[in-house]
Amino acid sequence: MARYALRRARAAGRSTLDYMIATHVHPDHVGDLPPGVKLPSGGDYIPTGLSQVDQLMPARTVIDRGFPDYGQLPPSRDAFAANYLAWLEARLRTGKRTERLEVGSARQIQLRSPINGPAFTVRGLAANGCVWAGVGRQSRSLFPDLSSLAPQDRPTENDCSIALRVDFGSFSYYTGGDLNADSHDGREPWLDVETPVTRACGQVEVAVADHHAYFDSCGPNFVKNLNAQAYLIPAWHLTHPGQAQLERLVGAWPGERRHDVFATEMLPANQLFNARWVNQMRSRQGHIVVQVAADGGSFRIFVLDSSTELDTVKLVSGPYLCRG
Repeated sequence: MARYALRRARAAGRSTLDYMIATHVHPDHVGDLPPGVKLPSGGDYIPTGLSQVDQLMPARTVIDRGFPDYGQLPPSRDAFAANYLAWLEARLRTGKRTERLEVGSARQIQLRSPINGPAFTVRGLAANGCVWAGVGRQSRSLFPDLSSLAPQDRPTENDCSIALRVDFGSFSYYTGGDLNADSHDGREPWLDVETPVTRACGQVEVAVADHHAYFDSCGPNFVKNLNAQAYLIPAWHLTHPGQAQLERLVGAWPGERRHDVFATEMLPANQLFNARWVNQMRSRQGHIVVQVAADGGSFRIFVLDSSTELDTVKLVSGPYLCRG
């Protein structure tokens, strides 16, 4: 993926990233370690995941959900998390910027230089258990008093994910890491962190499915609140996506407006499991590239074959007109 990004960036005279965002500290989002591998001593780290991307395509700024102290919601003590934190600390020692997301801010992530065209903004919707209140930079907690909760009922790492809304002209885009909507069938309503975050976001043109469209995410309010024209599923496991989740994203009910759905890598077992809906998807494998028109009024979605590094275009969908 880093090499793909480099090939595209070099065409524009770039070899670095302005921002790299770690939605939350899980191995499939920040980088895993092979079994039995020991961490280096002296505060060093093993390049993997984001830290390896940072070596190939250096990032000026890394944004994390709560680094360096995380408050009452620290990451796990697993080796992959220690390795990730060692990378962030190494960045600080060498003078590279590492920040926590400023929930509510629309100025933390900015263009490197002004452009002659539509406005571009990135709003921090949620992180570390807080959600934008919808006014200025105000935010509120998504969780009850943590001291009142039993250890097994405390928020998970997924609940703390970063969520963002990106706007360029009339185009808008949502991504929410691994936020989920599973309230244990209503027993713990606060566990549905997805609903208040997507409500704060509002309608967008393109949305990334929360938590890989796993069974505990993309609940009934996900599609209602975001009302996107296209949904992207970062699938890589046989449980991605869940059946109800795919039905919801496609808009498969009679009279429902259909949505275009794209997945990065639906495994054969999942395609069999989802046979009822899978043929209604636009794509089930490949890099997904959203290309927005220079005036921010329309967009196209390209799917590239990700099984090779030839960047072969498999599908072009659109143009879609932005609804604003």
